Parts: sequence; structure tokens; C-alpha cells
Amino acid sequence: MPSVHPEILIVGAGVVGLTTALMLAERGVSVTLLDRQLVGREASWAGAGMLPPGNAANADTPEARLRSYSHGLWPEFAADLTDRTGIDIGYHICGAIEVCAHDQQEEFHQLDTQWQAEGIRVERLSAQEVQQHVADMDGRFQNSLFLPDFAQVRNPRYLKALKAACLQRDVEILEHVQALDIHQKDGRISEVRVESRTLQFDRICFAVGAWSASLLQPLGFALPVKPVRGQIVQLQLPTQPFRCVIQLGRRYLVPRRDGLILIGSTEENAGFAKHTTTEGVAGLLDFAKSLVPSLAHAKVVHTWAGLRPGSPDELPLLGPVPEFSNVFIGAGHFRSGLQMSPATGTILADLMLGETPAISLDGLEAARFSSSATASLAGD
Repeated sequence: MPSVHPEILIVGAGVVGLTTALMLAERGVSVTLLDRQLVGREASWAGAGMLPPGNAANADTPEARLRSYSHGLWPEFAADLTDRTGIDIGYHICGAIEVCAHDQQEEFHQLDTQWQAEGIRVERLSAQEVQQHVADMDGRFQNSLFLPDFAQVRNPRYLKALKAACLQRDVEILEHVQALDIHQKDGRISEVRVESRTLQFDRICFAVGAWSASLLQPLGFALPVKPVRGQIVQLQLPTQPFRCVIQLGRRYLVPRRDGLILIGSTEENAGFAKHTTTEGVAGLLDFAKSLVPSLAHAKVVHTWAGLRPGSPDELPLLGPVPEFSNVFIGAGHFRSGLQMSPATGTILADLMLGETPAISLDGLEAARFSSSATASLAGD
């Protein structure tokens, strides 16, 4: 049986696995990346590509630190990807309006206070000022915030560019790997057998999203990550009716420059059932029309669903697995995997090469949950 010896093996070729592989390869590391299907076809592909702003100077929570770190990396990272691959990933600063329903005044005030405390540029908008951004916005939304530094990216194009950049850097990518035979000895994973090959390596990183718990449980590590289904509807209009993202709580409208509009997203504990439902799609369409009534006349182009990797605190689990000397994890990003991918990939590369990350990982550690938290999640 032939043996291959990459320095680092990454299991999972979603956005986290791809960015981590690229960051490592750019430092001269030999990397093999494998996935159970095509590269980037799970939650990474299914999202809306929203990139909220951050301010590292005032980032005092784990989420804010990671978001701000990525926010600072995105402009150069996006430009470099486009330059080296020739793929326009659709990165641009579009701004976002946060609107508030009458029964959400307290939440809206908390959001405003949070942005202000973090030092994010934010503008309060009157109903008349909202109309300047979204001419057909429903008039009942009297309180709104505008975030001018909010950006977006096109998920499929971004993933295509990441794959192309990895191949340029000689990352070996193995797709449709249906079974892994993982061998551990003396607190290390020594090799992984896939079909007719044996992969040997110095370190291994699991970045398998919603499948993390089932893959790592046989190794004796309980990872509290579960799938959370999110459905999205794609509309199309002849011209772009508005240019900024519109958010109401956790639901949103994301306009693309070519007239496409994404409506998202549901949050459902449906296990690994990755399909759209009539109830989910109807709810999203009703939501869109309630914000921008003219969308009632838009063409429904496509619907799809993805499985987000949810953790108990909705934050990722990053870093080494204590029970092993050469095993690392990047999982549990929930709704923020693509948004936080430049920072996550950089951090995981730093850790696997024995370097100190640029930000504190307090509150983001891979083994931060107790057995009681894990048991609670499993019982949901």
C-alpha cells in the first residue's frame, strides 16, 4: 500500500479547511486536504456571504476579537485572491441597515449600544433617511441603524478562488473520500487510511463543520457541535432595487450587483436533513415582502438549505485537542464561518506551526466545554 507523508493533513475542505490549507502552504508547509464530497459544498457554499465590520482596538469579547481580526484581513486577502486566481469573489463594501420592529425596541437599543461601544461607524436613520437607501422599505420601520463599513462576498466564487489558490500552492486535494480509517497511538493520530492510500503526517486538523461530533467521538473527544439547518431563497429582479444589506434580527436581505437577492435564513434543529420546506420558504418570502413590498413581484430563482455547525455559545472551537499531541480543531462557527475564515485560517496555521496567534483565544478554545454542557447539547 503506497504511503504519502504530508506535513499536515486537514480533514474537511469547507471554507475553514481551505483557508487554513492556503495559509499553511504559503508558509512552505506540505498540506493534504480531503473531503467526503466536492470542495466547499456544505455550509460554506450555502451562506449569504455577509461580512460585518469590526474594530480590534475595542474588541473585548471572543466574538468581537475574531470578527475584528477577520475584518482587518478581508480587503487585502480578497484582492490577493482575485489577483492570483483571476476570479472575482464579489467582495465589496455595501453597507447594511439594521431595522427594528415595534416589539424589538430593547434589542435594537442594545445593538446600537454594542456597535457604539465597539467603536464601529454607525448612523441612526429616520424613516425618511432609510428611504434614501431602500426606496420601497415598508414605512413601519421607524428606527434603523446604518453600518457603512459592512461588506459582502459571493460564497461560491470565494470557495472556487480558495481552491484554485490552494492548487497553485501545491496543496493536494482529495475529494469524495467516503471513509477514514484513523489510527491513534500514544496520544497521537499517526496515520489515516483512505481507500488505497495511507496518509502520514506531523499534525492533523479537523474542520468538518456540522459533522465534527460524529467524526471525533470515536477518538474519545466529545465535541458539542450539532447541525442547524438554514434555508435561503434567491430572487431576481431586472435591476438592483437596493444596494445595502437589510437585517431584521437574524433574518436578512442581501442584494448582489447582478440583481439577485438572497433572503435568509431559518434556524432549525432538523438533524442532518438538508432540504428546503414549504413552511421555511414561505416564511422567508413573507419576511422579504414585509420589509420591501415590491419584492412580491420578483422571480424566485432558487432555494436551498445548508447545515450550520452550531456550538452551545454559537462561537467556534479553535486549537489543540488536549488528549492528543498533534490534533487540532476548527469547528462550530455557526453563522460566521465564511465571515471569520481569514482569521480562523491564520490562527489555525499559527497554532499548528507553534506560533502565537495575533489575538487571544480566550473563550474560543477547542476544549472549553464541560461534560455537562456536552450532555445538555446532545439532549436538545
